Amino acid sequence: MVLADSTTSVPRLGCLWGPLRLARPPMQPNLTAINSRHGVNAETASFPATYRRPAHGETTQKIQARYYPNGRLRPVRLIVMRSMEAPEKPTTAENVARWFATSSPKTSARVCVDPNSAVRSVADDNSAWAAPNANADGLHVEMAGYARQKRAEWLDTASLAILKNAAKVAAAWVKKYSIPIRHLTPAEVRAGQQGFCTHVDVTKAYPGTGSQTDPGTGFPWDRFLALVKEEVDGKPAKPVSWSRTLVYTKGKAMMNGSDAEAWQTLLDELGYDVDVDGVYGASSTTATKRFQTKAEVLVTGTMDKTTWQAGQKAAKDK
Repeated sequence: MVLADSTTSVPRLGCLWGPLRLARPPMQPNLTAINSRHGVNAETASFPATYRRPAHGETTQKIQARYYPNGRLRPVRLIVMRSMEAPEKPTTAENVARWFATSSPKTSARVCVDPNSAVRSVADDNSAWAAPNANADGLHVEMAGYARQKRAEWLDTASLAILKNAAKVAAAWVKKYSIPIRHLTPAEVRAGQQGFCTHVDVTKAYPGTGSQTDPGTGFPWDRFLALVKEEVDGKPAKPVSWSRTLVYTKGKAMMNGSDAEAWQTLLDELGYDVDVDGVYGASSTTATKRFQTKAEVLVTGTMDKTTWQAGQKAAKDK
């Protein structure tokens, strides 16, 4: 069988797991949102109360997707991050995976992740119908949550648990397929480079293939990739330390770099409205002044060593 991202002839697989009766009816995901994102009719999907329990030593459940092409056309080069457009609840991964297992539309996911579980739907050596133009050479993580979430919402307790579970899945692929831990631009995706991207990055790389925006502009790439690196290295990433004073002067070139991004990330996590772009400009200065006022340090808008240390203490005490 000839395989492509838009293959139209695929077999329907039977269930390979034993029945397990759930204590309560499964929560259904937002079928309207999934319908819109996958271009399918999800409203009539059913949810059987069956799945295979994880075997001894496994951390990922297996609920086989109904539709997927066998084999791969190209080697794996992309890890594609997606949001389910469904609640960040502990049963969401299972319920969305069941939808992919039983829906009549030809669509599927690779691994579904929620705050307490990861559910595999398609094996690595087969293709999943998950992101047009990134199916033959991509692996996909479907995360509970919404594309509309802001950065702070992606970093709340439930979302952090999801990011950590997703990082474990992604780290295993990084090691297995030698994928660089870096976020690709749409241009780099189209150019055939290796790395991580989002569903919307793929859409932008190949115009005319959809209108997906997940997982949204608020997705915290810096935090997520740090979590992946921690999993790959087997140890926490070395914390960023203060290295220089950051100051903004109107009319002059703005300071930028990883230290500016680290400070912006810290301010964002503490609840201050700031763009996390690695450029120390007017919005960063305003947010820093607000923080300095609350921290009772000299209010200058300049991120000096005293301000940095106060920020670290605030984050620790949070």
